[in-house]
Amino acid sequence: MAYGGIPGTIRGYKLAGRTSNPKDKRDMTTFIAAALLGTGLGFAQGANPQVTMTIANRGEMVIELYPQDAPKTVEQFLRLVNNGFYNGVLFHRVENYPRPFIIVTGDPLTKTLPLTDPKIGTGGSGNKLPFEANKRTFQNGTVGLARDQKDKNSGDSQFFICNGAHSFLDGSYVAFGQVVRGLDVIPKVELGDKVTSIRQTR
Repeated sequence: MAYGGIPGTIRGYKLAGRTSNPKDKRDMTTFIAAALLGTGLGFAQGANPQVTMTIANRGEMVIELYPQDAPKTVEQFLRLVNNGFYNGVLFHRVENYPRPFIIVTGDPLTKTLPLTDPKIGTGGSGNKLPFEANKRTFQNGTVGLARDQKDKNSGDSQFFICNGAHSFLDGSYVAFGQVVRGLDVIPKVELGDKVTSIRQTR
């Protein structure tokens, strides 16, 4: 195989000894807004990015990404998403029977070569990523970076999605996302299913 902020205390603004007037109120409003911007409270900029993956004849999955845990992996993944790299790739490895395990996609060679070609599973963007160890565990719907089993620093564009919890993968593969909607689609995916598109939605 193969940002949310912490609430802070607003300090340093005091109207004691003065009569409040419209200007004071405007200043206070501006100050509070600036303080909230500093903590990330109530602003979408503090949210983790999300992508929506559409699979032909199966449905959609919404995947939340975790740049705080795997920054380089998420950065490259989003760059490929926004460049349309994944549109049209096939799921070239599906292990849902007899025991649910994983589904794998992201190899650009699947756009032009039959799945029986020995090169399938070796393709990528050409930019290998360093292994980003983190404490995320592989639960149902966790998204991980596929790689050569002998080289932790060989991950590129291919990724897998867990069908069920698989703790034996923890620490051995880079977990960088989680399916937050569309978990029911995972067991429906079959070998050769096409990824119609992946688009960033947040």
